Amino acid sequence: MLSEADLNIIFYIIFLLSGLPLSYKYAVFMVKHTGMVIPHFFISLMMNLCVGTLGIIGWIFYAPKISLYFTLGGIYLGAWITAISLILLFTVLLVKRKALLKSFEH
Repeated sequence: MLSEADLNIIFYIIFLLSGLPLSYKYAVFMVKHTGMVIPHFFISLMMNLCVGTLGIIGWIFYAPKISLYFTLGGIYLGAWITAISLILLFTVLLVKRKALLKSFEH
């Protein structure tokens, strides 16, 4: 059976990972409808960063009840997941940029 700490780690990771598809969907929708690439890519990156930051702040409020090492480990995990998510989002959006602009023209 999973403990409360295990469940919180699982939901923490799911919350952090949810920023990627959410911000990607935003960028794709807005570029297809407005044709502006740079502003919407920037906004989607900031959305992803905000989700990661909110997740880490929530972790900081929860985790010290368990232990200092649990807190620090969660902060490092959240920072790495957020950083990888930002890099992945930026890369995917750059690769899909031309296809998104073609769909705007049609």
